[in-house]
Amino acid sequence: MATLTIAELPFLERPVIELLNFDDQRTEVDVDYAGYGWARVDRLWLAGAHDERAIDDAVVLALHSADDGEPLADDVELEFELPGRASVTVLASAFLERWLPRLPSAPHVVLAMCNPHRAVLRPRGTAVVHYAQGDVESWLADEDPPDRDARILLAAETWCTLAP
Repeated sequence: MATLTIAELPFLERPVIELLNFDDQRTEVDVDYAGYGWARVDRLWLAGAHDERAIDDAVVLALHSADDGEPLADDVELEFELPGRASVTVLASAFLERWLPRLPSAPHVVLAMCNPHRAVLRPRGTAVVHYAQGDVESWLADEDPPDRDARILLAAETWCTLAP
């Protein structure tokens, strides 16, 4: 099988409920979930250890950091589990450089991506980028069953914000 380029990765738009793994009405974090893709949301909430804030009009990117990724000070090794073929790894910086310009324009980009080694990212683009230090957990707040209007919460110890 031919090697895929970053642009050829099947990084597709998905419904946010599916993208962030809410389909099964889970009550605990699914540590084995390695889904990826993107969704446009009207609002979501970023919850840190000491604060919580709403982010309006955002493109959310669900990305999976490689479980055995090399510790890097300024990057994260991503892993894409591809159907019918071997997993592919790529650095977040290279992935974002290629994919951010291809996504719909929005004032905010939120990376729903674990950053286990607390890398300091520097993605370039025209939107404000939000990314976490440490693990990211996704939750639907106060909704049973989950629906399109649910309050989406991404929780991490710390959220970083980069202006364009």
